[in-house]
Amino acid sequence: MKKIIISIAVIAAMTIAIFIFLIQPNIDRNLILYKSLITYEDITYKTADGQRLTLDILMPTEYKHDTTPAIFYVHGGSFTEGEKSWLTLDIGEQVTQAILDAGYAIITMDYRYLDEDTHFPSNLIDIKDSIRYINSVAEDYNLDTSNFGIFGSNAGAYLALTVGYSPSALFLGDYDLRSYSAEVNYVVDLYGMTKMSEIKDITSMTADELATTQIELDHFFGEGLDIYNLTETDYETLGAYDPMMYVSIDTIPTLIIHGVLDEVVDIHQSELLETKLLEYSIEYQFYKILGGNNGLTSITDNEKANVCSYVVSFMNNHYVAS
Repeated sequence: MKKIIISIAVIAAMTIAIFIFLIQPNIDRNLILYKSLITYEDITYKTADGQRLTLDILMPTEYKHDTTPAIFYVHGGSFTEGEKSWLTLDIGEQVTQAILDAGYAIITMDYRYLDEDTHFPSNLIDIKDSIRYINSVAEDYNLDTSNFGIFGSNAGAYLALTVGYSPSALFLGDYDLRSYSAEVNYVVDLYGMTKMSEIKDITSMTADELATTQIELDHFFGEGLDIYNLTETDYETLGAYDPMMYVSIDTIPTLIIHGVLDEVVDIHQSELLETKLLEYSIEYQFYKILGGNNGLTSITDNEKANVCSYVVSFMNNHYVAS
């Protein structure tokens, strides 16, 4: 019987893979892949500004623990766009499968985008509330609240780091969730930005680029910063939600993975974080991927397998046995 079940599972997996390969190019293949992995979809964890915010739970493909450890995923999108399904984009396709195969659940969430009316720290509050919510219902899904981690990519990594590093009681949101913890045990940073003020060099921008950046600043922080006349106080505002602002002797272990050829988020952003972690003697690992672009799509299959190994090994090393 066991052989029959295994054979059925293999055939089902092959069928999904063939279907994804053969579908028409105008169909979102990544969305189909992501949907095929979801166990519990569009669970409402709160409502904010009249917007229903949901999360998905992807349960492991292999169960290796009596209660399931989980890692939260924060998508990127420059804080102004993005989807939960971006989990499986780029290197995420391989990393997601490796995490699920290693016996971990993955929880992905919506959060509010920043715009004319919504600014920092609304997104951080939402992400923390998704963790608080899962703590409130963990028994319903047999999730191990003593074994939660968080990871993200690009701007999502910035948010994941800040959520992971900042105190649990900071960035409170939904009143009904405030009594629950937002703590995680570790954070995985996939080519994330870490210092807002050094993302762009305003001294070399064209007039159009400066105008665009001004709009971004207005969306991120409200209409209080003048791109043409940034003061010392303004730079403090720019850094208010940087992960490095929250590094202390109590900061959780961190895994950093970044491609040296990343043209979207310069690897210098990860090097800045490394310097800060070293300052406080925080446990961390930093893998610089030679030839790696943003998303690590240009690396070899062997290198992708190595990245997956780095992530899963790090997670296993920080699993807390009951």
